[in-house]
Amino acid sequence: MNRITLLIILWTMPFILHAEIRVPAPSTVNILRTFDRMAPPSADINIWSRESGGYDAEVPIKWSGNHWICESNSDPKHGQCPTSGQWSAGGTTTVPLLFTEKRSGMQVVLNIEGYHEMAFNGEYSCAKYTGHYQIYGAGGGICGDGTSLSEAVLTVNLTTSELRKLPVGGIWQADLHLKLMQWDPRLFLADFNAHIDLNVIDPNHIDIYFPEFSHATPLVELDLRPRGAPDASAYAQDTTYLDMCLYDGYNSNSTRFELRLKDEGVVPAGRASEDFSIFREGGTKGPEHDRIDYHVKLQDPETGGMLAVKNNQSIVWTQINQNKIRPVRLPGITYPVLCVPTPLLLEVDKFTVLDKNAGHYRGTLSVIFTPTTPTVD
Repeated sequence: MNRITLLIILWTMPFILHAEIRVPAPSTVNILRTFDRMAPPSADINIWSRESGGYDAEVPIKWSGNHWICESNSDPKHGQCPTSGQWSAGGTTTVPLLFTEKRSGMQVVLNIEGYHEMAFNGEYSCAKYTGHYQIYGAGGGICGDGTSLSEAVLTVNLTTSELRKLPVGGIWQADLHLKLMQWDPRLFLADFNAHIDLNVIDPNHIDIYFPEFSHATPLVELDLRPRGAPDASAYAQDTTYLDMCLYDGYNSNSTRFELRLKDEGVVPAGRASEDFSIFREGGTKGPEHDRIDYHVKLQDPETGGMLAVKNNQSIVWTQINQNKIRPVRLPGITYPVLCVPTPLLLEVDKFTVLDKNAGHYRGTLSVIFTPTTPTVD
């Protein structure tokens, strides 16, 4: 009986387990928030949340001493804090940062809060011994319980209390620049940059501003005194200039303005539909002998030319944030803001005085302004 012997040889490939390594790398973030200036977010705006400054489990203490510094310790343009590391500096770092309003150039400094923690394999157990480190505070690589630390992680926030310091609405922008550093040897490792856009609307302060008056309901006198001979040929006419400026609560950064002008509503018989009227007090609103008609023109903020306004018809501008602006101080706002000049001309055509009943003529011209601002997050 023949026997066949099978020799089975199993080849095994060596299995090598590599510990995780995260080399320190640059971090660039873009932060965008939209909110009402009078009701800022209830939670802080997070810029970095435990962002790694490098991790190497094979060499546990290699990156645990990493830390972050500022470009300047005196200028808040890109964040103001120490420009060199300090050993074992605990606590939270306050970083003054300059914010600039895009349209007006107005500037304000807000304080950013930051700290870093040392970690082991993603766990932050060392915090129970050391708490938070200043962002520039380099730390040792061993926890109080003997655990070797392998990572430094960064947390930076813009607190809601600081957001309340923004003086007016608008687009507030800032650039925060931090540098990730190694303690030993002392080396630059990576840039940590954050661009911050805060779209701040202020609907409580949307305003139609009349510079010659201290309130939004000016009384405008038309000069309709009789001219010419004191007989049937006496006439009256007038052109009155009324300065007006539109503020959108957003420092004129809105992408769309809608404006509508109307008088008291009923269109009298025989009057052109686009015209406006004032009426004799005590008279009947309608007949020509008890009313005086007028036209309205407006300086178009987009073209600069004079635009004939039609009664109760909307005018829409969509390039408003690219055109002429004017700094003004509005009631209830401490700082100057930018409004869009839109002066009015009220024109009364020449008419025969004897065609009108004697008396005092009065009317209401309503200006309805609706800007389009971003939607709150």
